[in-house]
Amino acid sequence: MSIKTSKYVRRPLYVDAVQITKANFLELAAWCMGEIRTNEGEVLIENPWPESTNGVNPADCHIRIRVHDPKNFRQTKGFVGDWILYSKMGYRVYNPKSFRASFDLFEE
Repeated sequence: MSIKTSKYVRRPLYVDAVQITKANFLELAAWCMGEIRTNEGEVLIENPWPESTNGVNPADCHIRIRVHDPKNFRQTKGFVGDWILYSKMGYRVYNPKSFRASFDLFEE
């Protein structure tokens, strides 16, 4: 008996990615249509988008993101330091270690 194998290649996945920082926290929440919630108790922060930060401390909050096919609840939460990715499949959240292991900067 002879087993015949075929070669396959994983298609490149091109994404737009932004790392969450304290400075871009509110802007990123608006960009991905996310909700800002407290880390303690998951309390929704109502209307945080006017020009001021409305007292939102990114260190005490996270962005709840509508994610395509999350594997666990953590994958729907973007904390400072995490990466938010957008592709034709929708949004994804990666922690810094997973992002570095999975993606390289695309150079044209």
